[in-house]
Amino acid sequence: MNKPILVTGGAGFIGSHIVDLFDKKNIDYMVLDNLSAGSIANIPTAVSRNQFIEGDVKDHELIKKLINSSSMVIHLASIVGVKNVLANPLETIETNINSLKQIAYHCSLEKIPLIYFSTSLVYSSTVEKKDLFNEELELHGLGLHPVSIYVTTKKTGELICEYYRERMGLQYIIIRPFNLIGVRQKSESGMVVPSFVKSALESNTINIYGNGQQSRTFSDVKTAVKLFWELINKKNTYNKIYNLATTENPVTILELAEKIKNLLNNNIQINFIPIGEIYGSSYRDVEFRLPSLAKLKKVVQVWEEKKLEEILTEIINDEKLKLVLNIS
Repeated sequence: MNKPILVTGGAGFIGSHIVDLFDKKNIDYMVLDNLSAGSIANIPTAVSRNQFIEGDVKDHELIKKLINSSSMVIHLASIVGVKNVLANPLETIETNINSLKQIAYHCSLEKIPLIYFSTSLVYSSTVEKKDLFNEELELHGLGLHPVSIYVTTKKTGELICEYYRERMGLQYIIIRPFNLIGVRQKSESGMVVPSFVKSALESNTINIYGNGQQSRTFSDVKTAVKLFWELINKKNTYNKIYNLATTENPVTILELAEKIKNLLNNNIQINFIPIGEIYGSSYRDVEFRLPSLAKLKKVVQVWEEKKLEEILTEIINDEKLKLVLNIS
C-alpha cells in the first residue's frame, strides 16, 4: 500500500484546492493544519475520512512522525498576508524557517520529495519596467520594513531546500505562486481580491492603497492547481524553481477594482488611500509583478486559462451566499 501525501497548511486557500483535486483523483493524503488561517469547512472530505490532523508544523515530533508515514510533502503552512506578518514577525520566522528546516531534514532522511511553496514576492522590488519575472532573476530585498521578514523567510526557505539537496540528496521543487485567486481566500490577511469584493458588498466602497497603477496577474487557483499537479508528476522537474500562474496578462489594481464594480452593477465608490498610512512610510510596493510562464509551459502539456471576469463572478457569488447565510 502506498503511503499518503502530507499537505501542510492543507485547510488553507491553496492547500484546500490541492486537497479537492486529490479527492477527485482518489489520491491518498493527510492534511496537517493548526487552523490559524485555514478552516475545516474547506476540507470536509478529509475531516470525514479522518485524514485531517489538527497540529502545528512547529511540533517537531509530530512532523517527524507524519513524514515517516508519507510518500511526499507539499509544504504550504506559513504565516501569510501583510497584516499577519506585521502582527507576528517573530512567529513568521519560527514558522517559515525553523519548521521548514525540520521538514527538509526528515524528507531527506526518508528520501521522499518536498514541494515547497515560496512566493512571488522574492523577486526584486526595484524593477522599473514591465519585464516578466523569470526564475533565473537575481533576488533582492524589500528594504527595512517588517514585510521584509516574510520575503526573507521565503528566500531562506529556498536556500534550505538547496542545502539539503547538496548535503543529503533532497529532491525538491520550489513553487512561486503569482496572485492565485478564488473562493476560500480570506480578506482578513489583506489579500486584494477578497478585500475588494467584501468591501464592495458590505459598504459599497473599494479602497485602493496607492495610485492603483500597480500591475499584477490574477489566476484561477483551481486551474493553477491542475497545472501544479502535472508539474510535480514529471521526473525532470525536480531540484528546480517554477512560477505558478495561468496568465501573463497584466491588470492594474484600479482596473481590477473597476471590473468588480462593473460586475456588481452597484454605485460603488473607489477610494485611494496613501499606502504609507496603512503599512508605514518605509514600505515600498512593487509596481510590476508579472510572471514569466515559459519554463512552466515547457513542462505542462495541456494549458488552461480562465477569464478574470469569470473568476471574479464565482468569488462574488460565493461571498454573496456567505452574507445571506451569515458565514464568515
